[in-house]
Amino acid sequence: MTKIRAVIYARVSTEEQVREGFSIAAQLAELEKYAEQFNFDIIDRYVDEGASGKSIKGRTQLQRLLKDAEKQKFQVVMLYKLDRLARKLRDQLDISDKLVNYNIKLVSLKESFDTSTPTGMMTFQMFGMIAELERSNIIERGKLGQQQRAREGKFNGGVVLGYNSINKELVVNESESIIVKKIFDYADEGQGLKAITRRLNEAGYRSKKGNPFSTNAIKTILNNPTYIGKIRYNQVENWSEKRRKGKNDDFILTNGIHEPIITKEQWDRVHSKIKKRSYKPARSYTPYLLSGILKCPVCGHGMVPARSKGNSGSQYRYYACGQFHNKGKSICRSNMIKAEYAEQQVMDELHRIIAKPYILKKLVERINQQRANAELPLLDEKKAIENQIAKVQRKLKSLKEKIMIDPELAELFKPDLLATQSELNSLQERLDDITSQEAQYDNKPVDFDSLHTLLTKVQDALQHADREEQKLLLQLLIQSIHISKDKPSRRESRRIERIILHFDFAIESLHSDTTELVRRIASYSELITPIHPVALDEMNNLSESNYGDLMKSLNILPLAMVRFPPHNLKSAVDLLHQDEAYELVRVG
Repeated sequence: MTKIRAVIYARVSTEEQVREGFSIAAQLAELEKYAEQFNFDIIDRYVDEGASGKSIKGRTQLQRLLKDAEKQKFQVVMLYKLDRLARKLRDQLDISDKLVNYNIKLVSLKESFDTSTPTGMMTFQMFGMIAELERSNIIERGKLGQQQRAREGKFNGGVVLGYNSINKELVVNESESIIVKKIFDYADEGQGLKAITRRLNEAGYRSKKGNPFSTNAIKTILNNPTYIGKIRYNQVENWSEKRRKGKNDDFILTNGIHEPIITKEQWDRVHSKIKKRSYKPARSYTPYLLSGILKCPVCGHGMVPARSKGNSGSQYRYYACGQFHNKGKSICRSNMIKAEYAEQQVMDELHRIIAKPYILKKLVERINQQRANAELPLLDEKKAIENQIAKVQRKLKSLKEKIMIDPELAELFKPDLLATQSELNSLQERLDDITSQEAQYDNKPVDFDSLHTLLTKVQDALQHADREEQKLLLQLLIQSIHISKDKPSRRESRRIERIILHFDFAIESLHSDTTELVRRIASYSELITPIHPVALDEMNNLSESNYGDLMKSLNILPLAMVRFPPHNLKSAVDLLHQDEAYELVRVG
């Protein structure tokens, strides 16, 4: 009898391992026993260790599984329990729909259903709703417990410079508390955030994680009431999704049971001086179009707006390294580039690539050639590392056998044993990294006509938009801009060397920045219609065959064909001249 090709997906979060002993090994053992019983041939195992079920982002093995499913490498995906796949119902349905489209069954050991039938799909959805409800209840119970701890003046976890968290209690770290006191002393002297940051970094002080201080880190410390013996909780709700938009005015602030580092008197003096120094900076009447996407040629961080005054009193606009601006010259140089020059060069480059289609055509040909062979070096490295792992495992086995034969040799072989185990761990980490990269590769070619149409529409929009709108369009279109490290001469400005574009019209990405890009282009073009959120939800239930029909009805074809997955960002595609270098990558 022909065996059914099956794969296992297993996941466990760090919290579950601690709380339930819900190990990967236990899941695999149960699933392998089930596979043997039902004549399944397990051809691969996809394991995400220490990964939360809250989101499917960052779960490299799940992404690899979905890519292999698209290639129809197997017929069945086996799970220990449905919530191993995801705890959110929407994520579960998205994954299930993809598997059904590829004629792949989803089997759960603890819940009995067959997603290929209407009844089975209904059962699957019910279990999915239960899993999401369970997750919501766990979160709610956790919040209630943390709120009660906060009201009792107890610490709820996190990293605070100046303290160590020991058994969930804050204990003063004497060496770090010196830095905190210096920060408040400098602020008490009337020094601003940039001055304090510069002094600390130049003196060699570092943050809790060993990084140079930034102005934002100093601001956070100066506004943290933990240092005067207070406990603050729930100031921001649902930070992972809402970020600063989740600000909560009804947060808990109470006396803590920990020792303060700063006196209340100094806190009041510092905040009085901060209030006096606070002002709203004058708004620039000429927006900086490339803030953040222009990268420092030395450290790679985003460049920020800067101004300087000439001898005549005239003001000049520049972009300067954000690290230099926020952390001082001990971290990086200014590496300035004239704003007018950089902005005009970007506009000119975008215009040229549209006005001269042969440039774009060469670019697309070169990228498609690269994409077709992009995986080969990675596969060669993967094979070499797998061979090396097998060799090290044999050595490790030999050492263990020698120790078992003569335990008295344990001390003699211990250094070699530890070194071999460390080498094996390093090789395994590299193999996991390669597997993660492999899951992200996509060899589908870039469509020239689609790309040309999209860039033409973007160019039209840029020509008619005001500068604020131009800035938003460029931020949505361009991932990063790289400039020369050195200036040709003292009188000449640095030059732009690479422009990396990004957009992704795959279904899962139309809920993100791509939708915003299409919406903004649509306001300047009759040929492109914004995508309605309802249509996006409908797309999630479409097969690839009728996806194109829906996209055509939305009037954004041939843009639907444009998708640029990641490839090697270290080498730009050089066309004709050194300055004609572009790269295209997908969002994320």
